Amino acid sequence: MRLWRNILDIILLVALIGVGYCYRDDLGRLTRELMNLAQPCAEPITYSLGEIDPRFNLTKDEALAEIEQAEKIWEVPAGKQLFEYSPTGDLKINFIYDNRQKATDAIKKIGLVINNDRASYDTLKARYETLLASYDEQKGQIEARIASYEAEQKAYNQEVELSNRRGGASREEYLAFNQERLRLNALAEGLKQAQGKFNQLVGTLNSTEQVLNKLATTLNLHISNYNNVGNSAGGQFNEGEYRRDASGTVIDIYQFNNRDQLTRVLAHELGHALGLEHLDNSKAIMYYLNEGLNIKLTTDDLSALKSKCRIK
Repeated sequence: MRLWRNILDIILLVALIGVGYCYRDDLGRLTRELMNLAQPCAEPITYSLGEIDPRFNLTKDEALAEIEQAEKIWEVPAGKQLFEYSPTGDLKINFIYDNRQKATDAIKKIGLVINNDRASYDTLKARYETLLASYDEQKGQIEARIASYEAEQKAYNQEVELSNRRGGASREEYLAFNQERLRLNALAEGLKQAQGKFNQLVGTLNSTEQVLNKLATTLNLHISNYNNVGNSAGGQFNEGEYRRDASGTVIDIYQFNNRDQLTRVLAHELGHALGLEHLDNSKAIMYYLNEGLNIKLTTDDLSALKSKCRIK
């Protein structure tokens, strides 16, 4: 089955070369991919850095150091160089900041360090329940304040309209109306500030829900997903993604809690770059959830690597 897949990949690449006009760099890349399919791991896969969102607080040198650590996870057991950095390398590695890392950063701001274990889940769940109770309380208070403000604003408008119908306000009425207007404006500003703090709570609560759902999946906990209390991005919580198409090969890194997890996510995606598929072993670097804690190859990882690279 693997042989047929390699043959189909070669046919696809040949077809891509023959379709339309290709730049010289494209032809060079496709040629290297053809050679790698014919002789897997014979030459190192060259990679380069693409986008690094500054919100990761990760410099170019730090990113390259982390990638180098991830390389070694595969290269040391293989006994050969499998990857090589080049400013023009074929494999582009990006660090894309989106709702996934934003959720992780929100959890850090409330003083929690999340690992992929049950203790982290239980701690986060307890904090979530506290946040949810605060959400319910604040929501009720804000709704009551809004209702009260709207009633007072309506009464004020009615008094002003009635005064205008009588031919206009006296000086005493004018001063009273102005004082009431200022009071209502102060109420409105207070509501605005309270709404802002409430929205921050909603954001933290949604981030907590998202990370809880991710941990539940990681730990294989058979529980219903926590549902967002407000509008926020949902979807699958993948820390990274490898993809290959006619435009080239790309690794996008979306989220990591710490540098060890970043190394593991990079190692997982580099495994895909080598042509490795997901494994059922939950301890493996190539486990389909990419959620283990170890940063060393398992026997299954090593077996898949040797088979792919034809290492005895």
